[in-house]
Order: sequence, then structure tokens, then C-alpha cells
Amino acid sequence: MSKAQTMQLIQEVMAVYQQCMLEGSALTNEQLDKVVPLGKREVPARNILYNMVAHPREHSIHLQKVLQKTGSPASQPTEAQLILEKAAEAFGSLAGLIVRTSDDDLERESEGHTPKKVLEHVKYAYEIYLKAIQQAKGA
Repeated sequence: MSKAQTMQLIQEVMAVYQQCMLEGSALTNEQLDKVVPLGKREVPARNILYNMVAHPREHSIHLQKVLQKTGSPASQPTEAQLILEKAAEAFGSLAGLIVRTSDDDLERESEGHTPKKVLEHVKYAYEIYLKAIQQAKGA
């Protein structure tokens, strides 16, 4: 089963998402009140950020419905897929903290830990996880 097109689309969505997170994290409280165009309407910039909360949840349900109604195997996830869905949610929490962290914050130290060291540790852990997963697959 190929995932090339799916992964390409996810990468494209993530690139725009990351840009939104980067730009959005720099908005001031005053800028959140600024009215901006959103499609055919005008809304406070704050509403755009709230849409970034609600919109993915809405379409997660929508996507699940499409998969179920069309009989896709993806509508009946495996145990591994269910666990990884939760892993993606957990990573989202970490990503939410990272988006508000600046380069100036990377060396802040508490109890022998810095954000940079913590993130390097997370990266290293994922590298180890990847090797173990590949071994489990017999790669």
C-alpha cells in the first residue's frame, strides 16, 4: 500500500500550518483585535487562531466519516495506528509549546535542563524509536 501521495499532501499541509504557527505566535494582543478578510467575511485576527483550533477537529470527524462510508481499511485502524494517533496528539502539545519558544529561550536553565537540551533529547528518542520500529518490521 503506497502512501507517497498521502505523505506529500501531509507535508504540504504541515508547511502551511507551520508558517501559520510562526506568524500567528508573533501577533500582539492589539493585532488580535484587527479585523482582517477571511474568505468573503471580515473577522478579528483572533478568530483566525480560534479557527486553527476548531477546523482540524471538524475535519478529523469529517475525514473519519468519509473513510467509514466508503469502506476504507483506514476506518478500522490497527492497534499501532490507534497508538500513533495518540502519539500525534501528544506531539501536538509539545509543538504548541515550541511555537511560543524563541531562540532566546533555548538556553534558559532550570534544574540542569534547558529547552534546547530537552528538544535534543526528544529528537534523539525519536531516532531510537525509529530504529526499533524498523527492527520490529524486519528492515
